[in-house]
Amino acid sequence: MNQKEIIENIILQYPICEYYFGKRDELIFSDKVWYICEQDCERYGHSWACPPHCGVLKELISKCLDYSYFCLFSTVTETENAWDKKANLSVKKQHEEITKNIRDELKKELPDFYVLSTGCTECEACACPDEPCRHPEGRLSSMESHGILVMQTVEEVGLTFCYGGDTIVYFSMILFNDKISRK
Repeated sequence: MNQKEIIENIILQYPICEYYFGKRDELIFSDKVWYICEQDCERYGHSWACPPHCGVLKELISKCLDYSYFCLFSTVTETENAWDKKANLSVKKQHEEITKNIRDELKKELPDFYVLSTGCTECEACACPDEPCRHPEGRLSSMESHGILVMQTVEEVGLTFCYGGDTIVYFSMILFNDKISRK
């Protein structure tokens, strides 16, 4: 079995809505992503998994470019009110839990891969920037923190990001390299 097949077998054990396997050159990167985060995201400067405290953007992009392939997947949840921040956070935590479970399963099967998601939900309030991360082993960094234009990439590869109404969609990504054989 190659890595793609291993990943596919694992993610299909979870309530994934859609997924897409692609080559690294299909990912859309921009050094402007952090500016967008700074302007539009309340987590900017308040999370070890997000800009600007997550590392050096150029190095994070380079880390992604060390992998040849990716799997982008989504979870979709209907809520009573998609504009309710509390409902969004609850759904985001569910998505992150699924992503962490997938990551843990992949650790048993693959020698090298990298998982990005929507950003860490380990703690009710992140210790950033005053104290070190309390759960670095559990933390998932956001795709945006690595310079990925998520919505443009999602649209470009043909995944659905809007189901209308009170539906919330979250995405995660597994970066991996070429084939390995399993008997």
